[in-house]
Amino acid sequence: MNPVASPPRYELERWWVREWEKVLPEEGIFRFYRLALEQNLWGEWELTTSWGRIGRRPSRVLVRVLEVEDPAAAAPILENVERVRRKREYVPVQATG
Repeated sequence: MNPVASPPRYELERWWVREWEKVLPEEGIFRFYRLALEQNLWGEWELTTSWGRIGRRPSRVLVRVLEVEDPAAAAPILENVERVRRKREYVPVQATG
């Protein structure tokens, strides 16, 4: 008989979403960029990056599984993304978690 694996432990209080927008109507620019940290069905930490035109489905989505037990490992990635978004004139619009 095979032992039954224990179900994953979800830490919802550690999930977060950060979002930035760049809106320049005179240039026809209406863009968003979103970074989300969450767990998948197996309890692994995933960092999902998506971007595209505001009001539409994301034109690109990138999911990275973080091979760590602690979601704090995503902090340097978040800091880098924030720096790059500011440099490209994006404005933070949402912060959860």
